[in-house]
Amino acid sequence: MKRIESYSSSPFSPSIYSPLFSQFNASLHHLFTLAEAAMHRFSFSLLFLALFVIICECVDDSEVLLKLKRGLILEPQKISFLKDWETGKDHCLWSGVTCNDEARVVALNICFIPLHGRIFGDIGLLDKLVNVTLSSSNLTGNLPPQIGHLRSLRFLNISNNDLSGDIPTTFSGLQELEVLDAYNNNFSGPLPHEVASLKGLRHLQLGGNYFSGEILTSYGGVESLEYLGLNGNALSGHIPGELSMLSNLREMYLGYYNSYSGGIPSEFGLFAKLVRLDLASCNLSGQIPATLGQLKFLDTLFLQMNRFSGEIPEELSGLKSVKSLDLSNNQLTGELPEGFSELRELTLLNLFRNNLHGAVPPFIAELPNLEVLQLWENNFTGSLPENLGRNGRLLKLDLTANRLTGLIPSALCFGGRFQVLILLDNYFFGPIPESLGICKSLTRVRLAKNFLNGSIPEGFLNLPLADMIELTDNYLSGKLPSRISASVVLGELILSNNLFTGSIPSSISNLTGLQTLSLEGNQFSGEIPQGIGELQQLSKLNLSNNKFSGKIPAALGRCFSLYSVDISNNQLAGTIPDELADLHILNVLNLSGNHLSGEIPAKMKWMQSLTSLDLSYNQLSGIVPTGGQFAAFNMSSFMGNPDLCGSPLRYPCSRKHVPSENGGEHGAKTSLKMLVSLIVLLALGVFAAVFVRMMKAREAKRKSEKAWKLTAFQRLDFSYMDVLQCLKEENMIGSGGAGVVYRGVMPSGQEVAIKRLRTTVEKSDDDRGFSAEIQTLGRIRHRHIVRLLGFCSNKETNLLVYEYMRNGSLGEVLHGRKGGQVLGWETRCRIAVEAATGLCYLHHDCCPMIIHRDVKSNNILLDSTLEAHVADFGLAKFMQDAAASQSMSTVAGSYGYIAPEYAYTLKVDEKTDVYSFGVVLLELITGRKPVGEFGEGVDLARWVRKMAECSPDMVSVVSQVVDTRLTAYPLHSVTHLFRVAMLCVEEQSVQRPTMREVVHMLTNPPAAPDLLSL
Repeated sequence: MKRIESYSSSPFSPSIYSPLFSQFNASLHHLFTLAEAAMHRFSFSLLFLALFVIICECVDDSEVLLKLKRGLILEPQKISFLKDWETGKDHCLWSGVTCNDEARVVALNICFIPLHGRIFGDIGLLDKLVNVTLSSSNLTGNLPPQIGHLRSLRFLNISNNDLSGDIPTTFSGLQELEVLDAYNNNFSGPLPHEVASLKGLRHLQLGGNYFSGEILTSYGGVESLEYLGLNGNALSGHIPGELSMLSNLREMYLGYYNSYSGGIPSEFGLFAKLVRLDLASCNLSGQIPATLGQLKFLDTLFLQMNRFSGEIPEELSGLKSVKSLDLSNNQLTGELPEGFSELRELTLLNLFRNNLHGAVPPFIAELPNLEVLQLWENNFTGSLPENLGRNGRLLKLDLTANRLTGLIPSALCFGGRFQVLILLDNYFFGPIPESLGICKSLTRVRLAKNFLNGSIPEGFLNLPLADMIELTDNYLSGKLPSRISASVVLGELILSNNLFTGSIPSSISNLTGLQTLSLEGNQFSGEIPQGIGELQQLSKLNLSNNKFSGKIPAALGRCFSLYSVDISNNQLAGTIPDELADLHILNVLNLSGNHLSGEIPAKMKWMQSLTSLDLSYNQLSGIVPTGGQFAAFNMSSFMGNPDLCGSPLRYPCSRKHVPSENGGEHGAKTSLKMLVSLIVLLALGVFAAVFVRMMKAREAKRKSEKAWKLTAFQRLDFSYMDVLQCLKEENMIGSGGAGVVYRGVMPSGQEVAIKRLRTTVEKSDDDRGFSAEIQTLGRIRHRHIVRLLGFCSNKETNLLVYEYMRNGSLGEVLHGRKGGQVLGWETRCRIAVEAATGLCYLHHDCCPMIIHRDVKSNNILLDSTLEAHVADFGLAKFMQDAAASQSMSTVAGSYGYIAPEYAYTLKVDEKTDVYSFGVVLLELITGRKPVGEFGEGVDLARWVRKMAECSPDMVSVVSQVVDTRLTAYPLHSVTHLFRVAMLCVEEQSVQRPTMREVVHMLTNPPAAPDLLSL
């Protein structure tokens, strides 16, 4: 785009103002005549000002607007937004334009229009402007200083753009300005001191930028200020007490990403009109000042996610107007102040994740407007107030992980609005209140790990909006209600490890939305109802350790969403239904510890997703099916069945009873001569047989060592022969420490990637452990993890068959063979989130946790849409273990990605993965390789850290290290990703976040200032 020079750089340029010169040439001539006479009395600066005044008086606003439009780049598909801005039309009728009676533009409102250009200095010619709204329009570049010429401007909203640089010093000229909203841009440097001179300013929002340094004490002199937003910057130092001089201030937001020293100034209690104070997540420490209790009009106080310590001041009971009070995620101690009983307007009270103790005081139940009470992860003891919920407004109660006891209050749903009840991991006893069985507003009930007894209330399983009921690990008893109403909402019913008896009611089939049914560890009996086959959404069924009898219902084979079935340790009899083989995505099947008989259905060997099978300790008979998926199972899957035979039980199938020969005289008269003849013949044959057998044994051994076995982890439409045919040099697409990778095309046209693992040790019976680990990896199912489709092996070679990623690895795209493809910033951010999500799944959602051990950009693969998938998880351990068995020196990870602590501990954990992922984030930001570009002994993380030490602020670092191939990028987004990356590559592992926290940071930018922490 050709840049149009601003008028101030060349005030007499005909190329810019040629349409205007014809209108006021005479005025210019007259002006220069006056100027010559005035040179002895006036400075040239006054002359220039006079010239500017005349130019402005003669300006044609329509011409200025058209110049502004030509400087903007519009998305082609949305060009119609400014289509009516055309020469020859009355500019006062143009969209977004408002004029006065003299046809001068007084308001410009262009918001939520996809502009991608800059605000040029021409806007300074529209000197009658009172209102400028350019929010949410993707504007970039710096603010032109000519905005300071808009002397009549009262309202300026440039929020939610990508503007950068400093706030111009000319802003001091906007003496009529009342509202300045620059929220969520990329402005940097110190806070502008010019705004302190704007004595009429009522609303100042500079949040969501990258301003650094301290808050200016001079801001306390803008007495007219009613709103101050500095949240979401990089501010530091102490919060100045001088801000308390803002006697008209009603809302103040200073938190989120700022990192102050010290605590809250005690002078903040002097804000006479303050309604909302948000100081969340900004590193404040010390005690909460008691003077805050003087803020009698305050309705919102957010101090969460800081380092406040000590007790909650009793004086906060003076906040008579407060509605939302959040002190969570601090280090507060002591008990709840009794004076909180005076907070009659309180609707939200968040005190979770502190060190508070004592009882939940009775007055909590008396607060008439309380809707949300969250006290989880404290040390509260005693029982809950009996009338809690009696106010009729309670919506959510979460008291998880305390030491509370007593009965669950029966009045929780008194007002019919109660939605969420979470009391996990406490000492509550007694029955579940009957009133909860008629609480039709309930959406979630989690009461696990308590000492509850009695039966489930009538109607409890018929709540129309409940999506989760979890009652695990209690002492509940009785039978399940016989009548269960139809529901598509209830997704999880978890009643495990209680004392329930009776049978599963047939009406369970009405829960058509059920995804998890866990009834294990009870005393249920009777038959499993056939109606369970109606649960088409059911993915996990656990009925183990009960007393179920009868047959396994064949209808279970209609639950096609099942991936895990455990009905072990019951009293089930009969045969295994053939229909179970129709569960094509089933991963886990445990039928052990029953009285099942008959043969194992041969069809089951084709259940290609089945990776865990336990049929042990039944009364099964016949031959164990061979081939197919059963080749992956060992003896433990079938032991305890005396009448089963065949591989892998290590004893062959033979006749149990050999028919006896009929005796008689003919047999008794066998002559000695006949016997000797037979012995001689036998002796002669032995020598020939031994030789033949030896030759056959050698050949059999050779063939068995080369015999291939395919273990499938989902339904496959190809065989091992199809896989082997792809192992050609022309199909090779990569090679690494773990092995060589080939691209393969199956007969169906499906593309796969085949990794041939390097073999560093002669294969032996220890391969069982390797095979078990591979089966664990094969069970992993996640959108952002490369799916392992199957595993081919013989005695010499292991082949892993993966889904094919068409765009190769992230490393190739950034640095290697595909380096010509420059990823845009939005794509890089999305890849970061997707890769983090996959790694988070391995760390936090797999049991046991899976450590990747070799996180790097080459192990993040991109599909045809550039969606990221984590690859090669767990393989580093296999290769390391194999090398260790030969006393080889091995390193966990790849150079440039290895966490510093590994050098002296030689141990890996999830934090080493986090460090490696941080290096990947730095690669995405800088476009540089992790090693090789920074000199001897310096890797990417150290280089960036060194750059940071030499730069005054975070924004300066980012500007220096960001990938030069990026032609455009939002500075706030790059800086945010850079912050996360630097947390990940902290030298001390304990200071690194978890991958769950990394995902949270990547997907949750700083909160908007008026967002309640509900």
